Amino acid sequence: MACIISVDGGGSKLNAMMFDENMNLLGRGLSGGVNLTQTSLEDCRANVCDALDQLMKDGVPECVDILYITFVGPSKVFIEELEKRTKVGKVIGNGEAQAAILAGNLTMTGVVALSGTGADIFWLGENERKVVGAWGPILGDQGSGTWIGQTAIREVVKMINGWADDTVMLDLIMKEWNLEKPWDMVHKVHGAPAPFRQVASLTRVVGKAVEMGDKVAINIIKEAAHLLAVQTDSLFRQVGLTEEQQHITLCGGAWKTHPMMFEFYKEEMKAMYPKSTARRPMFEHVCAGPARYLLEELNMERSEALRLMREKLPQYRLDLDEKD
Repeated sequence: MACIISVDGGGSKLNAMMFDENMNLLGRGLSGGVNLTQTSLEDCRANVCDALDQLMKDGVPECVDILYITFVGPSKVFIEELEKRTKVGKVIGNGEAQAAILAGNLTMTGVVALSGTGADIFWLGENERKVVGAWGPILGDQGSGTWIGQTAIREVVKMINGWADDTVMLDLIMKEWNLEKPWDMVHKVHGAPAPFRQVASLTRVVGKAVEMGDKVAINIIKEAAHLLAVQTDSLFRQVGLTEEQQHITLCGGAWKTHPMMFEFYKEEMKAMYPKSTARRPMFEHVCAGPARYLLEELNMERSEALRLMREKLPQYRLDLDEKD
């Protein structure tokens, strides 16, 4: 029996899964982020160890035949810690965009609009790759979870200081972070080991505020969608995509802030490119490993690979309300 591990590590979390050649799940692990722009090397290693301990709680395999790794951070830390526990055969790295299109659409090429802790728009062609964004939370990442959270907390601070519209987000942040007074937000953010990740966690608050009809929150997700559409338009123009290539796969947790964000984005893209389509991903990012294993190692047709993954890995599906 083959033993394969697929891992996806980024700013907010480290997600790992272990499975066999028939897509039977052998273990799962979920821990904190590993991106060193948002966490320390020490915490990164601790999160890796935590995820591996969860992954192998029911038994340590004699050998991992293939490791599929997507790691926005020091991937060598994961490999080092894994090799302390067992033998590792082939290591196959998936870039962030490659993993997104594999897990999101079970293909190796296409457009990916990523909005997670960071934000990037990618084109993956047969022989070319282009990215708009990927500058990080200080220089860019417009429309990301960090941007959404930072914009929300800044609007709250402006309201407190008397020069912005009222918003329910202050009360929601106080409750979410268990604060006694507004000034405690300063210590909560600047005292956090990963301040950008702390701020990005406020996407949940923004989503709740949108549900309550808060105009400030609605404007934030509308602007996030607009910024992502602007970046997608830039990519389309730079690459010169044909109408047949204007199909976008979404990826990243910030898209989950509220469904309205996706609708705003889709409408704006349609206005610029009437033939374009945008769809939510089929599976969580960590499923890039299973997808690539079926498509490349077993040379399986996409339709059959999709059927098998939907049957065997339902807990990772994100498209339960959609049909392929």
